[in-house]
Amino acid sequence: MTRILTLVWYWSLLILPFTVMITFILTLVVCRQVLRNNAWSGVNLPHISVLGTGPAYNYFVSGFVILTAQFLLILIGRLQFLFHSQSIIHRAILYAIHAISLLACVFLLIMAIVSLDRNNRLHLTGAIGMFGLLSSYCSFHTIVAFYLFVRRSNAPQHSNILWPLWFLVCCIVLIICASIWGATSKSVPQYIAAAMPFLYIIGFVPQFWNQARMKSQNSGLSVQFKRKTTSCELVT
Repeated sequence: MTRILTLVWYWSLLILPFTVMITFILTLVVCRQVLRNNAWSGVNLPHISVLGTGPAYNYFVSGFVILTAQFLLILIGRLQFLFHSQSIIHRAILYAIHAISLLACVFLLIMAIVSLDRNNRLHLTGAIGMFGLLSSYCSFHTIVAFYLFVRRSNAPQHSNILWPLWFLVCCIVLIICASIWGATSKSVPQYIAAAMPFLYIIGFVPQFWNQARMKSQNSGLSVQFKRKTTSCELVT
């Protein structure tokens, strides 16, 4: 039973980065449609904060709570993978980096639960804190990814340059769009910046795939070994 649950955990990590992105998009689309149906907002592309007001509030909160839960599971899986796949970077450093993302999730929930029309200041504090902390997490994690690539002789599971480059591009776009949104309050950069962390974690998928496949192979070999051992005992 434990072996099955372990495999379910590792294989579910492959799906979660995609379900997070789908949850994010569906939440925004549903909230926008609810507001439009109730003639609450006539703007074609309102700010994300506006989508969590009025009749769309419950949908907004539900969507982001589900999203946060999935995001936390992905972060736990990523931290676990980094622990198992390398011994170069001290675990305390990895804990500290992922603690930033955990704090970002707290601000994300504040942004979602405290609507713009109920407490404007607290909602904006949650939104700004979330963007700032996610940008910090992506930056530090990208540094880790490049460092492990440079030291790939001691960390062979980090020998592909494509994923550090993916992280770098997503990180740069996130920081630029978040800065533009902060300076201009335009909605398009906000949407792009909000989507970047979820595009960022899609870069985890190839390594999650290798991890899940390896665990499945090890599990199969373990079952075969136990069967052979049992057969030998019966013959004896």
